[in-house]
Amino acid sequence: MQAMISILSGPVIALTPTSAVLDCAGVGYEALCTTRTLGSLQTGQSARLFTVLNVREDALTLFGFSSVEERTFFNQLTSVSGVGPKLALSLLSSFTPAEVQQAITLNQPATLARASGVGKRMAEKIIVELKDKIGQMTTFGPLSVAASTATHMQATDLTSALINLGYQPKTAEAAAAEALKSNPSAPFEDLFRIALLKAAA
Repeated sequence: MQAMISILSGPVIALTPTSAVLDCAGVGYEALCTTRTLGSLQTGQSARLFTVLNVREDALTLFGFSSVEERTFFNQLTSVSGVGPKLALSLLSSFTPAEVQQAITLNQPATLARASGVGKRMAEKIIVELKDKIGQMTTFGPLSVAASTATHMQATDLTSALINLGYQPKTAEAAAAEALKSNPSAPFEDLFRIALLKAAA
């Protein structure tokens, strides 16, 4: 069950590694936040958080976000069976809404699985359950920018993996680029196999 407290607005009176406390008309409200949201806040400065209030029998928990987009994706992610608020926060701490949308749209579970606590099976489940919903949503940020960011992340990971196997940086970079050029929407595991073949050629 969820009740509606849509926005908190007021001075930030305390920050922890996982939450922020805002003074709203003399009442301090604590909200659990993504690392991205926490990074945008400073103690003593006014802030506005878009919130979700999660109501359970034993607890009332507020989740706060610096943008409507983050909150929208939080709600979408927690609609997936098995994805709780903490896992959704982990995903949105690791990726922007545009990057999450891109990974789902292009069927890239390996990207989502890089978030803490998100395994390959859960990443695949998120994609299956949200792909149609995400496809109907407005793209948060130009899709080309999101695609460019996702491709850069993939290239960096592929290059690093090849270097760790002993390949020279130039060889690794070239192999990663060729793999992405051949099939940019492929899962990371498939791209790595292609890059490995290119590097060994």
